[in-house]
Amino acid sequence: MVSCALESQFALPNDEKIKTELLGEWISVENSDDRINIIKNSEESYRLQIIENTRIDEELIGFSKTINGFSIMNLKTESNGIITNVFYGFNIKGNTLTFSEVNDKLHEKEFKSASELLKFFEENVSKEDFFINHLDLKRKY
Repeated sequence: MVSCALESQFALPNDEKIKTELLGEWISVENSDDRINIIKNSEESYRLQIIENTRIDEELIGFSKTINGFSIMNLKTESNGIITNVFYGFNIKGNTLTFSEVNDKLHEKEFKSASELLKFFEENVSKEDFFINHLDLKRKY
């Protein structure tokens, strides 16, 4: 379910409390065997369990950041000891959570600093093609 979105060695500022409405189990509208379980990790972070065909495929730590009214999820992935930050937009309407990739085509070169990354988000988040490849999930009751 998690695929190829904007990535950086830098993270967005982690200075917001978690959104408790995100917590719980969310089921993919396209394939009910695919789910995301979002658990409180700390006051400012989540643990996301990516579940495919009833088994945990991946566990990620992330946090949310609101930029110009848009909700961004900053997930940390690790490969060969290197931590990479991956960015998604998200929106909750009723019982539906929509995750969207942040379009990596809008930025060609590597970010040189966390402030440059934040500036990129502030200047581009409202563009029509900023969020792509939407995935809808329904809350499990």
